[in-house]
Amino acid sequence: MKNHVWKIGLVVCALFAAPQALSAQVQYNSFTGTYVGAPAPNPYMPVSGEVNTMHNPYTGTTTATGSAVNPYTGTMAHGSAAYNPYTGAAAKGGTVSNPYTGASASGGAYHNPYTGTTTAAHSETNPYTGTTASGHTSYNPYTGTATHSGTVSNPYTGQSASYSRSYRR
Repeated sequence: MKNHVWKIGLVVCALFAAPQALSAQVQYNSFTGTYVGAPAPNPYMPVSGEVNTMHNPYTGTTTATGSAVNPYTGTMAHGSAAYNPYTGAAAKGGTVSNPYTGASASGGAYHNPYTGTTTAAHSETNPYTGTTASGHTSYNPYTGTATHSGTVSNPYTGQSASYSRSYRR
């Protein structure tokens, strides 16, 4: 009996003294210029997808697009981003939809370094309630002007609302 306890104690000590597991694989992110640890895949959430990057040498614009599908929830997502180092302009957008519920959402943003304006917009649709909503926000740090507007409507109830506001800082 003492022999078995001694062997179990030796195994426990060996486990604590063993080298720790290696960290996630490190990948280089060319957009940020940094190294990032890749997340470990989750076997309980299989997602299939792809990422494409394109560079236009004439305009200098680099565009990255990606999409993913989750077969268990049916959710599909697609996103893209673009950056032009010559003008400094940057844009991004994305959309998510679920064929089982019919719900969808999309959004985007754009920055113009010459005018300083940054604009973001979004829209959502829920076919079960009939509600659709959209909004738009724009800000210019040179003039200090911010504008926000949006609309919400429901064709089943016939109700709708819209708003717009602009202010200076």
